[in-house]
Order: sequence, then structure tokens, then C-alpha cells
Amino acid sequence: STGSMHDEVTAHLAGMVAVNTTIAACCGGITVFLLRWLVLEPRLMDVGGFCNGILAGLVSITGGCASVKPWEALFIGLWGGIFYQFGSMLLKFAKIDDVVDAIPVHGICGFWGVIAMGFFGKPLDGLGGDGAFYGGHQIGVQAFGAMIIFAWVAFWSMLILIPLRFFGLLRLADAIQDTGADAHEHSPSKAYTAPTGANSGVGSG
Repeated sequence: STGSMHDEVTAHLAGMVAVNTTIAACCGGITVFLLRWLVLEPRLMDVGGFCNGILAGLVSITGGCASVKPWEALFIGLWGGIFYQFGSMLLKFAKIDDVVDAIPVHGICGFWGVIAMGFFGKPLDGLGGDGAFYGGHQIGVQAFGAMIIFAWVAFWSMLILIPLRFFGLLRLADAIQDTGADAHEHSPSKAYTAPTGANSGVGSG
């Protein structure tokens, strides 16, 4: 985000980048963790969701980590966690197979990260940007940029994925998925080998 750290100004900027990135990641993770634990069924402490919430906060703050204040990074990370959670729920509702929640984390939160910069950034603070919260007009530029990114990604994705689907190369065969790709595609076929009766000695002696 800084490209260098050769003087007091760039060193301060690098420090602010680190602080903002950490704050947003923490807020994203904690938000998702609390939502899944206290609000959303089945109300369990979900470590996987917590980790994806951290990623959601990181993706959300990437575009603005050098241009926002710490309290704004908190806001961006918190909403990144919310957008991730409901994006993940939307995928399940639509029965879209995304086992690692890549679309909510990188797609939805990436979109939010671009749009968020339209709300923040105060020229008088020397941080760049011209956010709507400070009477600026940056939001239009950010929205246009987000649409261009979406169109670019959609075009190249379809250009690659449609031919793969046509030739039957987009997904593994059902038989391979039933037995597991490790046995068919990878070497070694197992990440580890557990000895027989590995649990038989637990608690003995």
C-alpha cells in the first residue's frame, strides 16, 4: 500500500495500513462469530465461519487500508462480516455449490470494499478520496469502477468456463466425487494414514 518506507510520512502510512488491516479483520471475524453463535440457527460457535469472517474483513479493507481512519476500518470490517454472512446464506438458499464460500468472501466483500471507499476519505485529512460522508462525490466513481470490474470478470470467466463445460471438463464425474478426488487425482491418495485401533488406547493405563 505504500511502496516504500523511507521517511516519516511513509512510515506513518505503513503503520496506519497495518492498524486498519488488523482492525477490519478482527471486526469481520468477531461479527460473523457472534452472528452464528448468538443470532442465527443453529447458534453454535463456528470456527470456520470465524476464519472466513476474518478473510471477509481483510478483503473489505484492502482497497482503502491506506485511505481511511481506524474507526472507518472498524465500520468497513464489521459490514464486511455482515455481507459475508448473508451472502453465504444466500448461496445455500439458492443451492449454489461453493464449499469454501469464495463468492461471499472475495466477490461480495470485494464489491463492498470498492463501494466503501465512496463513503470515506476526507481530502482535508490528507488521506485521499472524497467520500460521501464528508460531502464528496467519490461514490459514483467507486460504483462505476465496481461495475467495470464485474463486467471484466464475468466476460473472461464465461470465455473460459463455457468451453470447459461444453467439453465436460468443468467438474469431476459423479463417481469420482462419490469416492473422493484424493483417490483418483492425487498422490499420495491420503494425507495421512491412521493406525488400526488408534483410539483403542485412549484413557488406558
